[in-house]
Amino acid sequence: MTTPLRFLCPIFAFVFFAAQTAFAFTVAEMKSVEAKVKAIVKKNMPSVVALVGEKVPGSGSGTIVTEDGLILTAGHVTYGNDTMIVVFPDGKQEKCKVLGSDYTRDVGLAKIIKPGKYPVAEMGDSDKLEQTTLVVALGHPGGFDIRRPPPVRIGRISQKNAGGFLVSDCTLIGGDSGGPLFDLDGKVVGIHSSISESLSYNRDAPVNAAKVSWEKMLEGKTWGRPPVRPGQRVTGPAVLGAVFDPAGGSALLKEVQPRSPLAAAGVKAGDVILKLGGEDMATPKAVADKLKKCKAGEKLALAYRRGTDERKTEVILVTEAEMLKRMEPLPPPPKKP
Repeated sequence: MTTPLRFLCPIFAFVFFAAQTAFAFTVAEMKSVEAKVKAIVKKNMPSVVALVGEKVPGSGSGTIVTEDGLILTAGHVTYGNDTMIVVFPDGKQEKCKVLGSDYTRDVGLAKIIKPGKYPVAEMGDSDKLEQTTLVVALGHPGGFDIRRPPPVRIGRISQKNAGGFLVSDCTLIGGDSGGPLFDLDGKVVGIHSSISESLSYNRDAPVNAAKVSWEKMLEGKTWGRPPVRPGQRVTGPAVLGAVFDPAGGSALLKEVQPRSPLAAAGVKAGDVILKLGGEDMATPKAVADKLKKCKAGEKLALAYRRGTDERKTEVILVTEAEMLKRMEPLPPPPKKP
């Protein structure tokens, strides 16, 4: 696993000294918490999946909570979809059927279609949480990324009943929606719901709210006001397969995903996108804004720079779901001698 868990002690120092209420932890206490977090990640990481919409573009997260493939997620993640693509941390993919949702509490269920025995996370008791309780967040921020497993975030409960939701200071971003919040016993106590612009003030639906609605959701019933998809990563109906360099100061490509529209057009990492569809592309945001206006299957003129040479080509856009189908799974880790 690439998450740098050996650095959790410095992270804890930041989390607690940055919080509104100061906490003092001995080295022994911090090491004990670190050991618990490692155990949580090792046990539960395989059950934390990315969910990619097929009918409504966008991606979120979810947690498999039964061996036959029931996925607990946020209601706004599945909203508008009948089926979704399930992507496991190792890149393996399955399809799931969307079941019911309680939009008032922003909880929902889906079920993996292919029969099998799947990795699971155990659900806990969110009523037992108190302010300052330590929690661990997992999810797929920014959507599934084949280059890394779901990142680990640590924080605490800051409010227990904010309009029926939990509030934590675990840092979350779009794509985390629907992912799990664990207590230090390694049990799911919350489902990431709405993500604030401050990143560290985020609401989770308490898992007990899902338990109350469980049977109705299993029956496929939906109720409550449909969401405005808060915090969900909406990438637009079309993608290029680009990973931009945030420090580049331009639309500089840090990576071009294999078998993507850019790769098919001969574009490589290190190239700089200059124009897309005849419009100037000065920043990665300009590219993202342009793609939101486009549809999969569109052919766009592309101008880019490689070194000192300016080149022109064409790209045919694809959906995010199609891009995921083209991705190769992560290779298995080398066997220890």
